[in-house]
Amino acid sequence: MKVMRETIVSTARELFRSRGYAGASMNDLADAVGLKKSSLYVRFPNKEALVPAVLDLTLQETFGQRVSASGQWDDEFVEVIEFIATTLTDRGRCVGLHLAYGTSDETPIAKHAVRAFFQAHRDHLSSILSRAMPVDVARDIATDTLARLEGATAFVAIFGEKDAMKRAVRLSIEEAKNAAAAESLPSR
Repeated sequence: MKVMRETIVSTARELFRSRGYAGASMNDLADAVGLKKSSLYVRFPNKEALVPAVLDLTLQETFGQRVSASGQWDDEFVEVIEFIATTLTDRGRCVGLHLAYGTSDETPIAKHAVRAFFQAHRDHLSSILSRAMPVDVARDIATDTLARLEGATAFVAIFGEKDAMKRAVRLSIEEAKNAAAAESLPSR
């Protein structure tokens, strides 16, 4: 049976999301995709090697072809953070954050991939926002937005409180629009 790489990676992502780095095993993944463990190891030499592929897939889905039809920074910002929020709400946790808590200096490839994953999120959001405000302000708002969304994910996962995510999105949009409006005010 031929199992596509994408199937392995997406299945690994769900295992990491539900069980964390430590709780997911190559045995579980091989069973889930219907491969012998030896066949899985031919494609991925160890569990750590899966992490960059899992996070790259997630980044591709989040930012790959996403461009606002209007071309306006605020429409694009809203579209991206609503997509992230919906994904986090539907899945109940962030695979990147779940992996962040499971990787360490003993798993340098995974640790680097997690850092790059969150850096890519911040950089992408910053690039959208910097079309309407200074780069340093855009970076701060991007950071705050990600912190809000990740924090709201905890309340979704623990209490099933989806309203926390809605508030996180609303506050992030308000913060961005207020910063953009402050930049467009005439100086005295």
